[in-house]
Amino acid sequence: MFTPVGAVRLEKITVFNFRNLQYADLSHLCKFNFIHGVNGSGKTSVLEAIHTLALTRSFRSRKMESVISYGKEDLTVRGEIGFLGSGRPVQSVIGVRRPKKGAVLVKLDGERLSTAGQLAGVMPVQVINPASFELLEGGPGVRRQYLDWGVFHVKHSGFFEYWPRYRKALQQRNSLLRRGNIDAALLAPWNSELVAMGGLIHQARAKHFDLLAEAFDEIYSRLLASLGERFDQMPDLSMTMMAGWKVEEQTLGESLESGLAGDLRAGFTRSGPHRADIEFRLGRVAAGDVLSRGQIKTIVCALKLAQSRVLLNQGISTVFLIDDLAAELDEKRCEAVFKELVELDVQVFASSVRRSDLSDLWCIGEPLKRFHVEHGVVSEC
Repeated sequence: MFTPVGAVRLEKITVFNFRNLQYADLSHLCKFNFIHGVNGSGKTSVLEAIHTLALTRSFRSRKMESVISYGKEDLTVRGEIGFLGSGRPVQSVIGVRRPKKGAVLVKLDGERLSTAGQLAGVMPVQVINPASFELLEGGPGVRRQYLDWGVFHVKHSGFFEYWPRYRKALQQRNSLLRRGNIDAALLAPWNSELVAMGGLIHQARAKHFDLLAEAFDEIYSRLLASLGERFDQMPDLSMTMMAGWKVEEQTLGESLESGLAGDLRAGFTRSGPHRADIEFRLGRVAAGDVLSRGQIKTIVCALKLAQSRVLLNQGISTVFLIDDLAAELDEKRCEAVFKELVELDVQVFASSVRRSDLSDLWCIGEPLKRFHVEHGVVSEC
């Protein structure tokens, strides 16, 4: 796994055949980059292209055929990245080509990578868009993905190696369970692998979650203060990581053994890290059921900011992609979020319909560049 040195800065990105962006070249990018344009102009496509550069896929669709420009056979994104550490700045060049059919081609500094996973960690990206607000109200998978994003990028967490092994063992065990009445001995090697990898995954998640909860309390408190609200006057919000089995009562091995009969009936494994969740409650009530939309969105932004703070404290810088935040939050909340982004010292790409939706005053004193997108054409403004 590639480990960046110092703060990550995307300095230039060139895009070919990405939705309605036939060609776009954004150069001399700053710490803050604001992208404006009416709906359908291509402003969100710029953010998608940056995400594709980092992870080889869009955050809006996993079906690349819908992302490739109409009538074209592939898309290409190329980026120049700087790592600003204590010594001489280091630069890398990433190239990603996604065809309609066939494998993705990824190059880092001119060398072809054998798997897209080798790109992990070069430029971690954190997304805040309308889908992000499902973090409290959506299913457990949304929260696991959020948690694992942080664990995945932590140095020496091992998650990059543990998770594929766990998933393979889970698939094999589930395949056996679907056969129905089988000899328990057939499950033994897969149980052993699940227990070994599952324990390591849980430990990595739990360590990250403890740091995350601490950072969240601090950032959420500051956001509330910026909104003129006091932390102790808000509902008492609890945040608890659920392991995926009753970790206080049983080991994972014991849970798999005691749950075997139920697993056979269900045809899948019902215990393990793949069933983990984060529970948000106000007393005994699920937070998503009682909080206002504004409160939920403030909490989600605090969670995203807190996760990047945890990584930054470990020397890992992220790039934020923020899609039309002004449509989701009022001006005061937007200002509070951007105040935290300035403090984090991360690079930000934010889109809006109107120029006035993203104020210069939110990042005053910081390098800022604005772009306008119209009919798929990107220009500086």
